[in-house]
Amino acid sequence: MQLHNEVPLLRWRSHNGWKCPMVVRVPIGGYLKGGAIYHSQSGASLFTQIPGWRVVMPSSAVDANGLLRTAIRCDDPVLFLEHKHLYRQTYNKGVYPGPEFMIPFGKAKVVREGDDVTIVTYGALVQRSLLAARRAVERDISVEVIDLRSLNPFDWRAIERSVRKTNRVIVAYEDSISWGYGAEIAARIADELFDYLDAPVKRVAALDCFVGYAPDLEEATLPQIDDLLEAINKTTSY
Repeated sequence: MQLHNEVPLLRWRSHNGWKCPMVVRVPIGGYLKGGAIYHSQSGASLFTQIPGWRVVMPSSAVDANGLLRTAIRCDDPVLFLEHKHLYRQTYNKGVYPGPEFMIPFGKAKVVREGDDVTIVTYGALVQRSLLAARRAVERDISVEVIDLRSLNPFDWRAIERSVRKTNRVIVAYEDSISWGYGAEIAARIADELFDYLDAPVKRVAALDCFVGYAPDLEEATLPQIDDLLEAINKTTSY
């Protein structure tokens, strides 16, 4: 109740007289090989729909560094979503950027340039999208991958620029496919960028069920590289 009705409303209720410089670090996400229902939940949309919260989710150590420093120095409450799967992954290591390095909220990162289709994603699906993009090269498909990093606010201009370039888009997210975070991104693309689309907006997300304890059930529930590759092939061949 405090996270929904108290913390994010302080500025609004006080007519901007009070501020709330609070950072809440939240371990989140699956791909844990046995995390099951209590430790593999995503549910980013539960937080991003609340006005007043700033919500970020880095996919690399450098982005975590810059976003956390921005969050600490922010006068608004920030939910800092830390994907548990990424804690022990070596591919997201980076060089320490210094004590003043900051990444502004609402600024996405193009982690891979491409021309044929765009993948809009965040969190643990960034690496899986990159791996799917590399496999797509074997079929002469050029995939652009955008890491949102900041979920609310999010970088609509980066999405718009990419969709206008590739004319095809896949929204990949770890939430359940129904009512999940990426559903809003997909709806807005279809609403505002319809004239630039050469194929329907494609979503790749988790199934509408809980994550099972057994690794094979978890793999079947959460979006995988093969799911992304299938979406790439379908979208580009439409």
